[in-house]
This record gives sequence, structure tokens and C-alpha cells, in this order.
Amino acid sequence: MRFLSLTVALLVLVATALAGNVLDLTASKDFEKHIGKSQGVLVKYYAPWCGHCKNLAPIYEKVADAFAQQKDTVLIAKVDADKNKQLGQKADIKGFPTLKWYPAGSTVPEEFNSGRDLESIAKLVTEKSGKKSTIKPPPPPAATQLTSRNFDDIVLKEGKDVLVEFYAPWCGHCKNLNPIYQQVAQDFSGDDDCVVAQMDADQESNKAIAQRYGVSSYPTLVFFPKGDKSNPQPYNGGRGEEDFIKFLNDKCQTWRTKGGLLSDLAGRMPALDGFAARWYTSPADQRSTIYSDFIDYVNTMRASPKSDQKKNEVADYYLRVLDKANQSAGYIEKETKRLTSILKKHAEGTSQLAAKKVDELTKKKNVLLAFVNERIAAQAEKQKADAEKRAAEQKDEL
Repeated sequence: MRFLSLTVALLVLVATALAGNVLDLTASKDFEKHIGKSQGVLVKYYAPWCGHCKNLAPIYEKVADAFAQQKDTVLIAKVDADKNKQLGQKADIKGFPTLKWYPAGSTVPEEFNSGRDLESIAKLVTEKSGKKSTIKPPPPPAATQLTSRNFDDIVLKEGKDVLVEFYAPWCGHCKNLNPIYQQVAQDFSGDDDCVVAQMDADQESNKAIAQRYGVSSYPTLVFFPKGDKSNPQPYNGGRGEEDFIKFLNDKCQTWRTKGGLLSDLAGRMPALDGFAARWYTSPADQRSTIYSDFIDYVNTMRASPKSDQKKNEVADYYLRVLDKANQSAGYIEKETKRLTSILKKHAEGTSQLAAKKVDELTKKKNVLLAFVNERIAAQAEKQKADAEKRAAEQKDEL
């Protein structure tokens, strides 16, 4: 008998846990017991077979959880209006799910017109009841927010590549894309010249800009390349994080990986890798010649019309490593070990670095590793030998 009592008690506990904080008012007596009394009540009228109702159910449970400590003034309830058609008819329910707000002391419901996401429903309950939920506000978007006032200054700025998502707040596909898009924006937050942005194209003040670029559906993604802003390119690729990263790496000449880290190619230049690896693997009596060739190549590169500040800064670091390695044996190994240790501590959470500092150290480590890469050295030696052979053959032909 005692065992049976314990079993029943456990079943009651399980049933209570499963029921959650949404109050079931399907029975008319329960509805009359709570509506029009001292609490304001949000009621969801639903039908068990309704697909939209099933989609809303877990969100609605979270709304109830968010106001669970406010039950003396706010109740989150539901009515199966397919089972109790009389209650549905009384509330003038035309479709499912329908949300109605019953103010405290009133049996006359108010229309509850808002989005069906957690934040929208909770916000409206707070507005109606004056009670705050336990829902933490969402973090600010990582994507740059565009308006009619700042669009041209950001998107059409010549020195920046910009990917723009034109969206509408009510668009389901936009809502599904948003967490991925925000992650991509976070991944590229360390790249000042590769901007991930978005614009509410349904907002009245922004519609003219959306029309300017032929936006007719949502979301529409458009890439504005630096140096060619008059020829924006539609983005028709995949909608996964890796799809966006691949596209932006190609367009922006960046080296991001999933999660925003840099690949082992970041901060390097293939031609300089060859000089660096050849110098490191060559005997001491040959290094001065390679060093001179290195200097000549860098000077020629800097004089080229295609040269820019970024390339020059990369070359400067290769030369700085080369000079220090000339002055101190074992410098490359010691510096690689030092940077590896710093980055490891950051990754493990025992120290914290700014994102740009992580990028800077990662690029430096990549260059150092290129010096000691025997495969790169072998390829560079082969390329040098092939070039000398071609030069000799051309000389013989002359």
C-alpha cells in the first residue's frame, strides 16, 4: 500500500513537471475560476491538430516560465478550443493559434497582436501587466545596422567590402537566417575592411534604398566590393556559416575559419614564404645571398602599382624576423614557442586577449612557422632551379 502511494505521488510530480507553468483553462469551470479575477491572463486558444500551434507550444512554455514568479498578478494560460468549442466561440476565435489578453477584473478580452517569438510575446505581457519577465534581453546584433542615414557612408565607402542583408522583421526565412548571419558578422568582426551588415528594408524610411537595389523579397543579400561600388553583386550561395565564410574570404581576401579564428595562411605571402624557408634551411655561408635577394624582392614589390599598406606591413614583419634570427640563433623557435603559449592560454580561458590581438599574434606565428617549413623550402628551391634553367635555355636560344 505504501509502495502504491509513493508511485502515485511520483506520477503526480511527473505530471506536474510536464504540465509546466502554462495553466490549462479548457474546462469551463477552470476558465471561470481565473478569468475576470485579480490577475491579468494571457490565453492561447489552440487545437491539438494545428501545426502552427505545435510550433508555438515550446515558445509559449518559455513565456510562462518567464512569468512564473508573477502568478499573483499574471497568468499564462491555454484553452483547447477544439475540445471546448463554446469558449472558442465566446472569444470569437477564427483560427489557431489565437492569443487573447484578459485584463484583471475583466472577462472581455483584448486583441493580442504581436510577433509569435519569445521576446515579442513577453514584451507585450509586460506592457499589459506592468510586470517584468525573467527573459534576458538578446545581445546586440553583431552585424552592422544600416539605416537610410548611414547606408551610403558605410556601404559605399570605397575602402571596404560590404555584405548587406535586406530583411523584414516579419519574414520567417529572415528569422531563421539571423543567428547564422550574426555569427558570421562576429567571425569577421576583426576585419575592419570586410563588413557584414543588415538593413530592415520593410521600415518606411529604408524602402527607397531597398528599391534602389531591386529588393523584392526577403532576405536579399548583396555584396558591395571595394573599388567597384557601382556593380553590387547578388549573393546566391548557401545560407550556412561556412558558406558565408568561404564567400567572404574569397571576396575580401581574408582567412577566417568557422568560429572566427584565422587559418594558418593568414598574415603570410607565398613568395616571401619561399625566401624565408630557403634562408632558414640553407647553410650559413649561403644565407647572405638569400637575404640580399629577399631585400631586392621586397623593394621591387613595394614599387609595384599593386602594392599597398597591408602588403608592406606583412613584408616588414618577415624582414624583422629575418634580422632578429640573423642576430640571435634560435630566435624563431623561441618566439614561436612564446606566441603558441600565449594563444593557448587565451584558448583555454586562463587569460583574455582582445580579438584583434589574437589575430595579430596568430599571423605572426603563421609567418614564423613558414620559416621552418621544409616543404615550402623544397618547393622554393625547385622553383628557383626551374627559373634558372629556363633563363639558361633562353640564353642559349639567343
